[in-house]
Amino acid sequence: MRKVESLTIKYVGYGMPESEEEIDLEVLGLKTAIAAANQRISVLKQSLQLREIMKNFTVEDTKDEETVQETHKTEETK
Repeated sequence: MRKVESLTIKYVGYGMPESEEEIDLEVLGLKTAIAAANQRISVLKQSLQLREIMKNFTVEDTKDEETVQETHKTEETK
């Protein structure tokens, strides 16, 4: 198993907001960070879904074109 990395999402804000404007900016920064995290989660889920879909299909190379055929779950894909 590979070693995991420490990943961060950066945003603009105040570590210790003192005024209403600073708090508003901090909240907006956090919302932006949450949106970025949600986007990353969606991309990863889409990749997993695509992998599952591709497990059920095989591509055969013919003379002029590629054809995609659905495989049965018991059939091993190459």
